[in-house]
Amino acid sequence: MNFEQVYNDYFGRLYSYIRARIYNETQADDICSEIWQTVFEKQDSFDESKGNCEQWLFTIARNKVNSHFRLYHIKNFFSFSDKEENLPSKESQPLNELDKEEDIKQLNAALSTLNQKERDLISLKFFSSLNNREISAVVSLSESNVGTILNRAMTKIRTFMEDL
Repeated sequence: MNFEQVYNDYFGRLYSYIRARIYNETQADDICSEIWQTVFEKQDSFDESKGNCEQWLFTIARNKVNSHFRLYHIKNFFSFSDKEENLPSKESQPLNELDKEEDIKQLNAALSTLNQKERDLISLKFFSSLNNREISAVVSLSESNVGTILNRAMTKIRTFMEDL
């Protein structure tokens, strides 16, 4: 595995996935750094017989993002100080494809109606450009289950957007 080549090939897609899940840019940058540090340190342990490089990378990314959310909630629950971290703003999500601010707000509102699993799969599909087979390998669900969840999530988003 050539780390530099992997980094150049996948940085943009991994970062898009992270920013789709983590609304705070600074936290997303930190998590992205942690992911690439892990990839660099564990590159010798990559085993192609268990899946391709893309699946391995997005599994690491997904695990880091999920770990971030677990630690975030634990820190806030057990915090003894009055200081709370700023919650990520849904409006700060990077959606460069949409030109109008109102469209971004509506899409963010629609995405917020989805559960965590649905948002995760939508992020992997549309922000990271993974197909259903690749997503199923990352999240350990069957390909048909991934397709069903994505279909239902998209129906929810469409319905929400039509009702506005």
